[in-house]
Amino acid sequence: MAATKSKAIIALGLNPAWQKTLTFEEFRPGEVNRAISVEYAASGKGVNFVRAARQWGQEARIFQFAGGETGQKLCAELDKEGLPHETIRIATETRVCNTCLCRKTKSMTELIEPSGTVSPNESEQLLKKVVSSMREVSALALCGTFPPGISAPFYAEAALAAKRQGLTVFLDAWKDIGPALQAGVDILKINREELASLSSENEVSKGITASFDRYPMLRIIAITAGGQEAQIAERGGKRWILKIPRLENLINPLGAGDTSAAIFLSEFLAGAAVPEAFAAGLGAASASCLHLKCAVFSREQAKSFAGKILESIKECP
Repeated sequence: MAATKSKAIIALGLNPAWQKTLTFEEFRPGEVNRAISVEYAASGKGVNFVRAARQWGQEARIFQFAGGETGQKLCAELDKEGLPHETIRIATETRVCNTCLCRKTKSMTELIEPSGTVSPNESEQLLKKVVSSMREVSALALCGTFPPGISAPFYAEAALAAKRQGLTVFLDAWKDIGPALQAGVDILKINREELASLSSENEVSKGITASFDRYPMLRIIAITAGGQEAQIAERGGKRWILKIPRLENLINPLGAGDTSAAIFLSEFLAGAAVPEAFAAGLGAASASCLHLKCAVFSREQAKSFAGKILESIKECP
C-alpha cells in the first residue's frame, strides 16, 4: 500500500439517506416478515465514501443536502461519528432507505423511498459551497444519483470547476453522466451493466474503448461486477482483470461499492499504481461485506483481501 498521505477529498453526495437495516432469520417476499433486529445509520453514497475514507486515514468531507426530521437525524449521526460534512438544509424530507437482510440466504433486499425535490436556490447554495472549498483539496468525488430538482449540469459544473483548480475528478455514478464526463472526469467507476448502457457495447473491452473514444478527458475506467471479476483500464491500452475472493460469512453488501471507491481513490492519490490502488479498494469492499453497518471494515481484513486480489491479477494483452 502507498504510504504518503494526500490532501483532503470532497465527496459530493447529493442523495443521502437515513438507513434502517432490518435483519430476518428468513425473509419471504409477499409475506409478513418479523425482524429480529433493527439498526439505524447515516448513509448514501457520499456518506459511505467519507466513512470508508476516514477509516483508511484519508481526510474527506461530505457535501450534501438534508431536510426534515430524517435530515436532522442524519446530520446528528454524522456529528456523533465524527464525519465532517457541509450540509445545505432543504425544505423537503431526506429519504429513508430500508435494508432487509436474510440470514438464511445471505441475501439483501433494498427498499428506497423517493427523494424530496431540491429548489434552485438550495442547489445553487451547495454548488457555491463546493466550489469555494476546492482550493485546499486534491480531489473531487462525485457520488451517486441526483435528487429531483437536480440535473446533469450540476455534476458537470462541479467537475469543470475542479479541473480549473487542478483536482483529480472521480465519478461513481452512471445515469445522465455524459455532461460531467465531457467537462472533465479523470476516473470513472461503474459496473458492467452501467458500462454497457454508457457505451452501447455489451463486451467489456469494446465498452472501455468506446468510452475512452467518446470522452477524451477520461483517464481510467474501473468496472465492478459484485463478487465476480473486476476490471480496470487506463487510456492507452493497459487493462487488468482482478479476481474477487469468495466470502463465506457475508453479512451486508450494501455500501461495498462506496468503500471500494473511497479506498481506490485514496490509494491512487497517495501514489499507488492503478491496479494496486484498485485492488486495495476491492479488498476493503470485501471486508465491508462482513459488517452490518455500511462502509465499516477491518483494515487488517481489507489488506488481506487486497493481497489475495493482487496475487490473482492478470494484465490483458
